[in-house]
Amino acid sequence: MISTSTLTLALSLASMTLCSSLPTVSVTNTNTGSSAASSPDPNCTPLTLPISINTSASTISLPNPANQSALTAFFTALASPTLDYAQSLVNGTHTVNETFQISGKLCTPSGQSSGGGVLEFATHGIAFDSAYWEVGGPNSPYNYASSAVASNHSIFYYDRLGTGSSSHPSGTQTVQSGVEIEIAHNLIQYFRSGKQGQFDKIVGVGHSFGSIISYGITAQYPDDFDDVVLTGYSTGDTTGTLIGAGAFDAAIASSVFPSMNVPSDYFVPGSFPGYQFDFLRYPNYDPSIAQAQFDIRGTATIGEFSTMSSNPPVAPDFKGRVLVVTGLYDTFFCSGNCAEKINGTTPVELVKTQYPSANNFTTYVPDDTAHGINLHYSAPEIYSFIEQWIGA
Repeated sequence: MISTSTLTLALSLASMTLCSSLPTVSVTNTNTGSSAASSPDPNCTPLTLPISINTSASTISLPNPANQSALTAFFTALASPTLDYAQSLVNGTHTVNETFQISGKLCTPSGQSSGGGVLEFATHGIAFDSAYWEVGGPNSPYNYASSAVASNHSIFYYDRLGTGSSSHPSGTQTVQSGVEIEIAHNLIQYFRSGKQGQFDKIVGVGHSFGSIISYGITAQYPDDFDDVVLTGYSTGDTTGTLIGAGAFDAAIASSVFPSMNVPSDYFVPGSFPGYQFDFLRYPNYDPSIAQAQFDIRGTATIGEFSTMSSNPPVAPDFKGRVLVVTGLYDTFFCSGNCAEKINGTTPVELVKTQYPSANNFTTYVPDDTAHGINLHYSAPEIYSFIEQWIGA
C-alpha cells in the first residue's frame, strides 16, 4: 500500500535544548557483544563519541521498582486507557548536565573514506540496540546497513543512551526521550562539522522509538536533517501503544541478563510470545532471525515509556522530504491494522499533519509486516523502496 504526494517515486519490486562543543571521537576496534561495535565489516569503523548535554528532563515521581511485581504494576497502570498514568508521574523538571559515551558505527561505500554523498543517521527503537540495523550479520538480506552501503549511501547507527555499549545512567530520571533527542542532535552536528568528511546530505532514519526521536529532531532542530524516514511510526492511535505496552511482558533486565549491571528501572521483553505479539506478523518472518534478535534484545526504561509522548504535536519548520514506512499489521502504532481510517485518514497518512512545511510526504505500508520491520521476509523489498526514495 503506497501513497505519494507531490512526488512520484518509480520503483521495481519484481522480487517480492542546549548543545555543547563538538565531541572528540575515539575509534574503537574491539568487539562488544551485540552493540554497534560487534560485527566486522571492511567498510565500517566503530566509533565511541563523548556527548555532553545540558538540557531539561522530566522529574518522574516514581522510585525504582523494588521487584518484578512492582515493575508489572507500573505496566498495568501504564496500559490503562483511562488513567493517563505516564503524565501523572511527571512532577516538574530538572537539569541533566552530563557527558555520555555513545557507541556507534560509521559504514561507507567501498572507496569512499572522506564524506561526500548521503549519510543516513539511523536510530533504533525500544527492545533493540544498534544491531537492529545489521540483522543477520554481513551479507544477510535483513541487514539494513549493508543495503544502505550497497546503494552508495554512508550510514551511521548507534546504541541509544541506555542500550548496548553506550552509557547507562538513571533509567527513570535521565534516559528519556528529550535527553535522547539532545544526544542525537549533538551527534548530527558532529557529522555536520566535517570531522568524518563533508557529506552532501544527512537523512534521518528511525524505527519506532527511534522514529519518535527522529521526529523530535525535525520539530526542535529542523535544519539537522535534509530528509527523514520514519519507520514503525504513525500518529493519532494511542490504543496500539497501550496494547503493545500490555503485551511487552516487561522483565527487570538484570534478572534476565545477570551480567547486565543496570538498576531495576531497566527492563526487557520477558517472553518470546510477547515479543511476537508486539513485533512480528506470523508466519511472515524467519523464526531463526526472530529468535536470534530476541536472544540479544535491548533494554527500555521507565523514563522512556513515561516520556515517549512528550514531543511537540507538529514540526512546522521542517522543509525536507518525509517518508513514513509502517507495516500493515503494526501493533504499537496502528493497533494491528494500519488500513483502518480515523475520520477518513489512516494513522500513517495522518503523520502528514505533523509536517505542514514538508516539500514531499510519502507513505509506504507493506503487507505481511508488523512493527519489527527488519525481521520480516518483506525487509529486502522495504529496504529497496527506502534507498530508492532517499536517492531520488
